[in-house]
Amino acid sequence: MADAKLTGVVLAGGESRRMGQNKALLAVGGEKAIEAIIGAMSEAGLDVIVAANGQNASAYHMLGREIVCDRYPGQGPLSGIHAALHAARTPWIIVAACDMPFVTPGLFRFLKKIAEDAETGPAAGGFQAVIPMEGGRVQPLLAAYHASVLPALEDSLATGRLRMTEWLERLRVRYIPEDVLAKETGLEAGHVFFNMNRPEDYRAALAKRREEEAGR
Repeated sequence: MADAKLTGVVLAGGESRRMGQNKALLAVGGEKAIEAIIGAMSEAGLDVIVAANGQNASAYHMLGREIVCDRYPGQGPLSGIHAALHAARTPWIIVAACDMPFVTPGLFRFLKKIAEDAETGPAAGGFQAVIPMEGGRVQPLLAAYHASVLPALEDSLATGRLRMTEWLERLRVRYIPEDVLAKETGLEAGHVFFNMNRPEDYRAALAKRREEEAGR
């Protein structure tokens, strides 16, 4: 997608310890979770890449997408964001964790519009990240980041300070309140930000999908 202005990144480098199997490849409805995310990003006009680790990268070759591997292995989602920013050919990326099966093109279009309208880079005084909120909590794994975050990100990784909230404190962030998200997109935050960490979460996702299909 040569004309894409933003890059979509699926963060798929986790070890899925609590799930007991690769949660990105779990089927929710008729497609795998990672396929649903890639489809939504593509429909929103994003050029999609997958951020993985060296051990699980081969599991995603069948997706036909560029796969980038962590430069700081074992350092969590910050490492995936770091690898993606280095690989992206656009100033902004929009990331999504691989275990969020209910994300929508509308959500990605919303984040894309805010990023495209932003004054990019610290020299211009603009924000460096766009992060939605849900239930009073930030959602940094479904958010947009500008390449200017790299120095602070590399410092965090090099010094082992891996808490995302600590890293975000060093950035200029535009937080999107839940009510604004709902007004602008019509989406229910609790639904689109649902993620699957444990087997019971996966069962809940399957039940949610059945309810959706029954309501059509």
